[in-house]
Amino acid sequence: MKTYFRLLSFAKPIEKFAVPYIISTIITVVFSTLNLALLAPLLRTLFFQSKQPLAKPDSWGHVIDMLNYYSQQATIAYGPLGALKFVCIIIIISVFISNLFRYFAQRTMENLRIHTLLNLRKAVFNNVMDLHMGYFSNERKGDIISKIASDVQVVQFSVTGTLQVVFKEPLQLIAYVITLFSLSLRLTLFSLLIIPVAAFIISRIVKRLKSQAKASHETYGVMISYLDEALSGMKIIKAFNATTYIKNRFDDQNKTYSRIIRSMAKRQQSASPVSEFLGVLMVAGIVLYGGSLVLNHQSSLTAENFIAYIAIFSQVMRPAKSLSDAFSNIHSGIAAGERVLDLIDEKPQIVDAPDP
Repeated sequence: MKTYFRLLSFAKPIEKFAVPYIISTIITVVFSTLNLALLAPLLRTLFFQSKQPLAKPDSWGHVIDMLNYYSQQATIAYGPLGALKFVCIIIIISVFISNLFRYFAQRTMENLRIHTLLNLRKAVFNNVMDLHMGYFSNERKGDIISKIASDVQVVQFSVTGTLQVVFKEPLQLIAYVITLFSLSLRLTLFSLLIIPVAAFIISRIVKRLKSQAKASHETYGVMISYLDEALSGMKIIKAFNATTYIKNRFDDQNKTYSRIIRSMAKRQQSASPVSEFLGVLMVAGIVLYGGSLVLNHQSSLTAENFIAYIAIFSQVMRPAKSLSDAFSNIHSGIAAGERVLDLIDEKPQIVDAPDP
């Protein structure tokens, strides 16, 4: 993590971006959760009208009950159609606010990303230009180019992308879980038993992708170095009739790189279908158990609240998976960051200024 925080120092002044991002993200999370919670009063207004008056909750801690209460009050005051209009207007306003502040958060993070990339690439290039000539005779130019061009890009997305995910996704996950508990304690406890199984399977896929990404980067660097050596030493290669050897060496590395990329693509393409299938399995289990509670009247969970519960639960795995990907990117970003920092830490040779 020492490497990560040092890389993060290139984002200074980070508070210029962090404060508006945090505010925008909190508003986005609150209203994104509210968008799903509003399904309950909408469904109640449309399909589950009840003449029995609802008691007003003591606080907004029971947000669904509070929304249902106010939807019933709107029905009493304006009739079913008027209440439907009222709920729809609230949903439109909530969706607009959540998407507006999501845009602000994304723009702020993009500005931070560009700012970090500018500072990091400048620092790397400036230090490379100040290095003594002996360094370049011992270091492959392909490796240097890869570090400046490719590694800096990896670091930039990993550092700022991780910073974005590790704040927003836990906050969103907490908001979802709190809402689920407020709807049904029994159903949420049951749900939390099956989520780790799916998360474990997905994490195995991500872990394998991480190791393959590292291997592909190393292979690509060697391949670029072979290309640079071949182009730079063309006269020597022709003179010693080594063309066939150089071709075979590059071809072997090219095949290795292609094999790794093909394997990565296969796992990446399987990740989404596997995740979707696991998500359907989990939702099916929740529907069976929660539906039995509603049908057998074994809990206070109502039909409209149960439908809202399913909608919210279906979104829980998204922030959980994003967090898993983020922690994987931390490792790949740090690995690339260490290579970049090696160039920055390389001590330039001090050359005396010429006499005037």
